[in-house]
Amino acid sequence: MKGSFLSIFLMMAPVAALHAAPAATNSYEIEVVVFENRLSSLEGGELWAREREKTPSAGKDKPVSAGENPPADSALSAAAAALEKSGRHHVLAHLRWRQTAEAKSVSKPVNIGNTAGGLDGSLRFYLSRFLIVEMNLALSEMQGGGTFSGAAENATVVYRLNEPRRIKVSETHYFDHPKFGALVRVSPARAGGQR
Repeated sequence: MKGSFLSIFLMMAPVAALHAAPAATNSYEIEVVVFENRLSSLEGGELWAREREKTPSAGKDKPVSAGENPPADSALSAAAAALEKSGRHHVLAHLRWRQTAEAKSVSKPVNIGNTAGGLDGSLRFYLSRFLIVEMNLALSEMQGGGTFSGAAENATVVYRLNEPRRIKVSETHYFDHPKFGALVRVSPARAGGQR
């Protein structure tokens, strides 16, 4: 009896392999919305380190330019529209691109900025033991009517958002700073390309 079950199992094993689920994808669509908070009450009265402006991506890896304006039916388009419509936030950048998950040593950061200036930085997506998004953004703001640290009037204040985070696929992740924030969604890439 055991022999017949074993022989049936061995005969069916190749058929079962044909119907197995496809291998996990290594290509992902990444969508990012970066927005500015326009409510001073969100700052909480905390004192923030103020720095002279410098490029946040001045590391050893030069960021690459990528991304496109996502279509109106993309995963984060409704959130971007709601943020802008509220009047309490202003969308600074909304991008989407396709990228493979590679080791941190070979992954390239992707530029994130806006045409009006003020926002500069990068997002690095890589595979370690888990999928990781490393956010490195700087929001520059002109401050008038005073001085700080011996700087002249109309000095530039830079607020930074630097955070690596383990992420789950097809979930929206919020990177928080009192002055600005970012929504990031990483989804498996569709076989037919981006929609």
